[in-house]
Amino acid sequence: MIEIALNMLAVTSLYFSISWCLKHQTERDIDDASLIPFADDPEVARRVEQATGKTIEAVQVSDEAVRPPGWGTLKL
Repeated sequence: MIEIALNMLAVTSLYFSISWCLKHQTERDIDDASLIPFADDPEVARRVEQATGKTIEAVQVSDEAVRPPGWGTLKL
């Protein structure tokens, strides 16, 4: 019996903690957050835009990693 009460307390506290964290978020913020996984691939972002009608601000990811000055290939 105590296990059921503890499980219900855990689920209730999880629900209220998530509600408290999302309290100040607008619907637009939540929609933008749900589209973040598609922002790094322009082709996929275009397909999701066509399917949902929502605008995704896609970023262009360079193939080569940006290295600080002095960091390159080691030449011996």
